[in-house]
Amino acid sequence: MFPRIGLEVHVELNTKSKMFCPCPVGEWEEPNVAVCPICLAHPGSLPVPNRTAVIFAVSLGLALKGEISRVSHFYRKNYFYPDLPKGYQITQYSVPIVRNAWILGKRIERINLEEETAKSLHLEDGTVLLDFNRAGIPLLEIVFAPEISLPEEAKEVLRALQSAVRYLGISNADMEKGQFRVDVNVSISASRETFGTKVEIKNLNSFRAIADAIEYEIKRQSEIIMGGGKVVQETRMWNGKETEPMRTKETESDYRYFPEPDIPPLLVDESTIEEAKVLIKEMPWEKEERYISLGVPKNLAKIIAYDLELSQTFDSLRGVNPKRWAEYLVNVIVGRLNQKGKTLRDFDVWGFGKLLEKVEKGEILEEYLKVAVQKNIFEGVPFERLIEEAPKPVEIDLESLVDELVKNNPQQVEKYKKGQKGVVGFFVGQIMKDLRGKVDPKVVSDVVVKKLEES
Repeated sequence: MFPRIGLEVHVELNTKSKMFCPCPVGEWEEPNVAVCPICLAHPGSLPVPNRTAVIFAVSLGLALKGEISRVSHFYRKNYFYPDLPKGYQITQYSVPIVRNAWILGKRIERINLEEETAKSLHLEDGTVLLDFNRAGIPLLEIVFAPEISLPEEAKEVLRALQSAVRYLGISNADMEKGQFRVDVNVSISASRETFGTKVEIKNLNSFRAIADAIEYEIKRQSEIIMGGGKVVQETRMWNGKETEPMRTKETESDYRYFPEPDIPPLLVDESTIEEAKVLIKEMPWEKEERYISLGVPKNLAKIIAYDLELSQTFDSLRGVNPKRWAEYLVNVIVGRLNQKGKTLRDFDVWGFGKLLEKVEKGEILEEYLKVAVQKNIFEGVPFERLIEEAPKPVEIDLESLVDELVKNNPQQVEKYKKGQKGVVGFFVGQIMKDLRGKVDPKVVSDVVVKKLEES
């Protein structure tokens, strides 16, 4: 059995006004205050496309090496839900603004510009209230080709997309706030060349939920087919443990697409292209490769590169050992900040950088770094003072100490000569114990290896 996974992502754009009217975009405590005749679909009101939203869509298309349509079209997609003011959604259909884009080797078939729906508020007594503040916010609908085959692949490519729109500054892409929403299509077929019956999964509010739902649905459909049954085309909902039926899946004909008569063809001219290019920076997958080339381990390079705040923090500190800086940033600093309920914005990166420079020059022992970070984050001790109070390495004739240790442990030396390189740790441990941490263990290790090779 061969699974095919398609992804449909809706991304709310960080524009100041809505997609087709001048109503402001934001978070409002009161319902139905950011509305006007256009987004409420009053008779005679005319929509006008938001130019910033167009620029944002083009910037993502360019960043993902997609084909930009110089002329695209808006359509009416008809369906009658209470949260849709017009009874139809203005979206793109025959010609989207971007086609055939790529991310992590996966193809995006199309990127459409469209508008957001209203927000439904479900009360305990069964009453449903509607807040139209959200109706009309600009959306990007990003449709992946059904060429993904593994749940983890889907999760990885979605993380990359979320990171990309954040890097471009076109969306905060917060899944908890509904700014980055994902629907998944899963089908199972007997061969790689054919398609099975597609099932859509909704209510996916985390990357972990996406991967789990895909895994469950692949298993469910496989069992149906292996048992001689037929998979029903439908929309299902993820409840945290399994998918369950939601409704029969609409087909394209159900939406009765037709051209939006009030909006002329959308033209993307050279000035729009140039404004979009200004937004494009080094993308996360490019940063990952750069970090690896600097000597940062691959796992750390990926963690830092795909987190905008982490990457900005990492790049802000230059002139220090990239590998050591990455290790402390991810494995020590972030963890301590989380424990204290703080973020990287609360951390004195420059002060830590000065401390790190002292360590690299051999003026302060590396073991002190964790102690200093702990005191800075939990006790508020500034790094300037921590540097002044740092224990300094002492002048010790290491070579003489190691010579004496090697001389008194011939059996350990013999083990080393037979290829047991772990013996180095024995000698380093003895020296560090005798000197009570007053020297850098890496320096000790280098001297030990040198003396063992000479013996």
